Amino acid sequence: MRSRKNLQISCIQPRAQRALVRLALSTALTLGLWLPLSFGLAGDAEQAGQDDGISAAESAGCMRCHRMQTLAYRDRDTGKIIDLSILRDAYRHSVHAGLVCGDCHADAYQDYPHRITSANEGIDCVGCHAERGADGAPDLTRFAEEYKHSVHATEVPETFSCFSCHNPHRFRPVADATPVVEVVAANNRLCLDCHSELESAVPRGHDWLPRPRQHWASVRCIDCHTPLAGRDLYAPSHVLLAAAESNRNCVECHRQGSLLLAQLYNHRVAQEREQDGLLSQALYNDAYIIGMSRSPLVDRLGLGLAFLLLVGIVAHGWGRYLAHKRTRESK
Repeated sequence: MRSRKNLQISCIQPRAQRALVRLALSTALTLGLWLPLSFGLAGDAEQAGQDDGISAAESAGCMRCHRMQTLAYRDRDTGKIIDLSILRDAYRHSVHAGLVCGDCHADAYQDYPHRITSANEGIDCVGCHAERGADGAPDLTRFAEEYKHSVHATEVPETFSCFSCHNPHRFRPVADATPVVEVVAANNRLCLDCHSELESAVPRGHDWLPRPRQHWASVRCIDCHTPLAGRDLYAPSHVLLAAAESNRNCVECHRQGSLLLAQLYNHRVAQEREQDGLLSQALYNDAYIIGMSRSPLVDRLGLGLAFLLLVGIVAHGWGRYLAHKRTRESK
């Protein structure tokens, strides 16, 4: 009787020990995984707090009103609804996320409601970027000089500014890895936000252009509405031309080594060649004829069939070799 009891205890003890060991290991593993993660999340939150100027105490007074998505007014001259709300998420992901409201809007805000012109008063984008050049802010001096010769500066200087195209509360450059189609759409959206009449079935002033929708899916507005001379692969020109002065010659696009498309496509080709290699870039790229119904799925199917054909040829040759080898050995 005593031996049976001792046997039961001896059997139970190893089981309990194994259970305790498993519990200890699982606890240690859980802590080992979660503690670094929690510290990482805390670090990310701390960094986000440092870079989130819109949530800073200095911006609290402004955001009491401007956080409301219904904050807007109707422009008496144009009849358009001017949105005054600032979306927190958009601002936090913008290039200006680390700035508090007062960094740009320092003056002219003593009275409530503010004057309509208050938002643009005392704001110097070029000067601010020059001061913050050491922090990585791009130099805008060249763009400012080019803009002076733009149709927007000469025709409507009193109503047009940097902010007409580049909303400082949500501006974010397009990433280098973004597909060309998305780059084109993002660039053209800046123009179509104002020139909404061009989204009609027959765009005014573009009746000379065959298949305008297909063109706008592949070509940026600025590719035709900026001068051909002196183009820079890395920085689009800010000399926007009037409609009568813009490029209407089809040959400027549809020829070898076109200068008109040099900014976007040639720059992207060079990037892809560095990242993926010459062979990959030659086999699969974003070049195609405007108006054609090119399908990425068909491209991939075609490459897949070509690969299977190559595998079949190799397999067939290897099978013939093995059969010939067996025949010789049997003799």
